[in-house]
Amino acid sequence: MVDKKIIQVFLASDENYTPFLAVTMYSILLNTNSFVEFYILDGGISKKSRQKVEKSVSKFHNKKITYFNMKQFELQKFPNISHYSVNTFSRYFIPKLTPNISKAIYLDVDTILTGDISALFDESIAGYPLGAVPEDFYKKNGEFLKENIYPKYQNPDNYFNAGVLILDIQKFIDNNFSDSLIKATVKYADKLNCADQDIFNIIFEGNCKKLDYKYNYIPDFSLNYDNVSPLIIHYAGKKPWKVLNAPMMKEFFNISDKTTFAFKVRCVLVKNVFNQTVKQIKSFLYRNIKLPVVKLFFHKTK
Repeated sequence: MVDKKIIQVFLASDENYTPFLAVTMYSILLNTNSFVEFYILDGGISKKSRQKVEKSVSKFHNKKITYFNMKQFELQKFPNISHYSVNTFSRYFIPKLTPNISKAIYLDVDTILTGDISALFDESIAGYPLGAVPEDFYKKNGEFLKENIYPKYQNPDNYFNAGVLILDIQKFIDNNFSDSLIKATVKYADKLNCADQDIFNIIFEGNCKKLDYKYNYIPDFSLNYDNVSPLIIHYAGKKPWKVLNAPMMKEFFNISDKTTFAFKVRCVLVKNVFNQTVKQIKSFLYRNIKLPVVKLFFHKTK
């Protein structure tokens, strides 16, 4: 039975991440009774992939899906950092895209829900422009920010993960926070370590409501959590489609296997594991077999 509450959820994806977009959406709808309005920050999703995403969640009737073409914001002007897609910066523009809503959730698409997303949506962030889960047990990102990017950053313990956010849209608009995020990104572009997450922490240090760990549970850090039952699992470390030893891998594939991307996701895992194995074998041979022919082979295949 669908209740009358409407929950706005923003997800950012390009073509490469559409299988995982479908997984996140499926997990939300599987566990949620409320009506969910999905807003997809589209960084270049093909028509075919859109259709597959929509087919994956077609059995659920408590949803509406809207795509925003993010090319209008010229995301290419933002830095392309390591394994981050430039589309990660698209979350800056959420208040500009939907100025008439009051509250919204943003989720990375390497997350799955184990329970009703209403619990997160109902969390009060009164007085704050956003709510997020702190990374106070993992200080490296906060320390890097202070030492290498923004020396005025006061306390690495304040550093939060931006993969799960509750946003007060009206506070963002009233304080021009979107513009502040954009300007800071341009200013620190060549120094960033965690892309827009670093920028969110620069702008909102001391102005962010701390949320419970259950809303952004990173399996790699399970030993740091004390009796936490996750509502949102965030595969921010080892990803189940990249390695065979990713923690909470079973939970991911229980959802993934129900989508139209099930076979593709399994193939991605096989390909990644195969490539890693070949790389390890090459590295071992190069380090342990000192034959000219081996060295010649590796030089040629680089």
